[in-house]
Amino acid sequence: MLKRYASLLALLPVLSAVTPMALHAQDTAAAPTRARRVLSHFDIGVSGIAFFTKDVSGTVASSSFGQNYNFTQSASSAAGVLATIRAQKSPWKGLEFNYGYGRTTESYTCCNVSSNNGTYLGPFQSQATASEYTIGYLVRPDRKIFGFQPYVAAGAGVYEFKPTKNGGQGLQPQARATYYYSVGGESMITPSFGIRAGFRQLYYKAPDFGQNYLKITKTTFTSEPQVGIFYHF
Repeated sequence: MLKRYASLLALLPVLSAVTPMALHAQDTAAAPTRARRVLSHFDIGVSGIAFFTKDVSGTVASSSFGQNYNFTQSASSAAGVLATIRAQKSPWKGLEFNYGYGRTTESYTCCNVSSNNGTYLGPFQSQATASEYTIGYLVRPDRKIFGFQPYVAAGAGVYEFKPTKNGGQGLQPQARATYYYSVGGESMITPSFGIRAGFRQLYYKAPDFGQNYLKITKTTFTSEPQVGIFYHF
């Protein structure tokens, strides 16, 4: 009996050293589990998009030309990219953050008016980059349609137009408040990667770049079909 107690006593230093190490290993193993649980609600995606913007027309009351005149403003169709981060707590509770980028040409078709000092206003174009910064509410119903999980999102943010250095006609950058919605579907192709396809529309006032002679204050919208991939953590 004494020998047995002596053996147990001899093991006490070893147990006192091993036990903290085992507890630390258990905490370390639990930490990544918690991190994975949080990250499992997130995904990040990149899509190719196309721009199609509705033409708008209006009347300008320009002090520069001393008369009212009409013109039509149109934007060229273009291609761009959309980056999205999504966080989903449940099928009916989610958020998404969007950054979109593309380059477009704003065309102004006017009536060939001239001012008293000889300034002439005719048809002209301004090339600009268009950058979207939006946040929206996201819904992903817990069901599939033809193998794709549908989604719907709507939100608001800023749409910034920045004339290019060489083709911007010296105009100033301008940011417009914008509202958007998007619908689409997505499907996982591996446990972590999926494909996404959808359609979006952004509503905002047509840019006038802060120029009185371009101000018609008309609301237009840009339609954006998208196709891309995403990574689910």
